[in-house]
Amino acid sequence: MNLVPNQWYAVLDPDQVPSDRPVGFRRLGEDLVFWRDREGAVRVAVDRCPHRAAALSIGSVEGGELVCPFHGFRYAVDGPCVHVPAHPDRAISPKLRLDTRAVREAHDLVWLWSGPDAPDEGPIPFLDRMEGFVWRGSQHVVAWPVHYTRAVENQLDYAHLPFVHATTIGRFTTPDVAMEVTVEGRRISYKSDKNPVDGIQFVGPNVWRLWLSDTLFNFLAFAPVDDEQMVYYLRTYQRRVTAPGLSWLACKLASALNPTILAQDERVVSTQRPKRSSLDNGEVYVKSDRPLIEYLMWRERSGAS
Repeated sequence: MNLVPNQWYAVLDPDQVPSDRPVGFRRLGEDLVFWRDREGAVRVAVDRCPHRAAALSIGSVEGGELVCPFHGFRYAVDGPCVHVPAHPDRAISPKLRLDTRAVREAHDLVWLWSGPDAPDEGPIPFLDRMEGFVWRGSQHVVAWPVHYTRAVENQLDYAHLPFVHATTIGRFTTPDVAMEVTVEGRRISYKSDKNPVDGIQFVGPNVWRLWLSDTLFNFLAFAPVDDEQMVYYLRTYQRRVTAPGLSWLACKLASALNPTILAQDERVVSTQRPKRSSLDNGEVYVKSDRPLIEYLMWRERSGAS
């Protein structure tokens, strides 16, 4: 589905993976089953039992191992089948093995690796200056019928604000702004002469932040589903209110307008064709498009086909 290879993609909220049962989600172009092992770590495999192709996501978890709902075959966390109830005393074929995927949990997100050999250690590239910020109470999970690249592009585009968001945040902006754009590898930052703080920051392959003040910012993770769909994880982080309970309420209030703004974006972005963006799809770019051009160039440099 035209992913940037060998990257950690944010794909889920950890709360979407319970401790007592498997769940199925389509992510990175595949139907996947997510579950937690005995230690509580997230595990992922293709949502298909190698025995008779039943969906494992409607099965169960026993002792951290995945159990198929069809014939009770049980699979260890690293993939091999360890129990066949119909033949408990016979050797198990090595072909009975889950097609697993590399997964990690970090920064209050679940991440999938878009390649064959994931690094065992090392930090997942993420935003800086996160200390002291909280977001609980503010999250909105929103599905769009577009390739995730269109969603990323839209959030790197400042000039659309007074038109798409004329009744909300666009009322306070103009399209003719001077922008300062900084590119450092997978990190693209830009701010306008109208923004008193640090503006917008993107970290490839799929997280983004908009500073609203020194104590408040909006965050987006663009989770790829397949060539036709993506899912937003939209959060508002704040550090002004820290008291338990009150901080949750502060986040909720600060994020109240976010679904409306995102719906205004979807109305336009869902009409773009082709659904996947690229530098060679016949669109004509102008100077104000530089942040999204830098994003598409980074994708090409990083190996997206």
